[in-house]
Amino acid sequence: MPAAPVPASLPTPTHRARWAGYAGKQHRLWRARAALREELAEFAGTAMIIIFGVGVECEVELHMAVHSGPDAAKSLMSRFAWATGVAIGIWVAGGISGAHLNPTVTISLAMFRGFPMRKVGRYILAQILGACFGAFLIYANYHHSIERVEGGAQRTVYGPDATASLFFTFPQPYLPWTASFYSEFLASGVLLCAVFALSDSRNLAPPLGLMPLAMWMLLVGIGASLGINTGYAMNFARDTGPRIACWLLGYGNEVWTDHGYYFAWGPGIASVFGGLAGSAFYDLLISGPREDSPINRPRGRRAQGAADDSDEEQELA
Repeated sequence: MPAAPVPASLPTPTHRARWAGYAGKQHRLWRARAALREELAEFAGTAMIIIFGVGVECEVELHMAVHSGPDAAKSLMSRFAWATGVAIGIWVAGGISGAHLNPTVTISLAMFRGFPMRKVGRYILAQILGACFGAFLIYANYHHSIERVEGGAQRTVYGPDATASLFFTFPQPYLPWTASFYSEFLASGVLLCAVFALSDSRNLAPPLGLMPLAMWMLLVGIGASLGINTGYAMNFARDTGPRIACWLLGYGNEVWTDHGYYFAWGPGIASVFGGLAGSAFYDLLISGPREDSPINRPRGRRAQGAADDSDEEQELA
């Protein structure tokens, strides 16, 4: 049966539209789609079912067919651990910075939700440095085990005993670059579409304290259904920070040149453009007419006396 309407969760500054003081008609796009809004929502929701459901079937069956990764138990444990890391990160940082934890999220919020552009570079730098620091901590903890696997002090990116893949992502060797690009693009698009839905107080947004749990479920689902091709980085900082650490620890320049500088066009460009596409998809099909989005902003001049939102109000709470 249809879900009953629920009270909006605690309002977040992300959804206090920067155009709230505008006077004028509804955006032309909103007027054009108003008659089909319920159908568009059903379209988007059903597409998500197929992305996750058929995706996990391909993940499991193709994984077994090509013998290109760890067994199912190890894979599931990895999915849970990565999702838990994201959830804990949101609980740690959410009340202070909004817990973007991902350049793709930061850029998408700046483009579609009024996050201050002047903070984008600082956030991304902090995210990369945080990922680098975390990689150093883990390397220090597992240094002796890594040395035993590698067979000495030499650190390698390729080969049967290489350990670089413990720290950053690789596309499958049989994939053309277009497939690797699309895989990161798609996963990032699903991620940002879901993030916008989960933080939309006009939709079925969870209470703020439960956002990390919702993100945990989202990341497990993405990893289980879209992870086999590239390792679903979806995050330039998550991939580049550990690459910096590995480069400084002696893994060599192959850290950067791997698969034609994959770190730049995979977790970097593909992830960002995928996230922007997912954000636009949500705003085009689902988001309300007065949201803080260039797609749905109201038309007309700013009403006299309307005050601008402060930077703090524009951040993700």
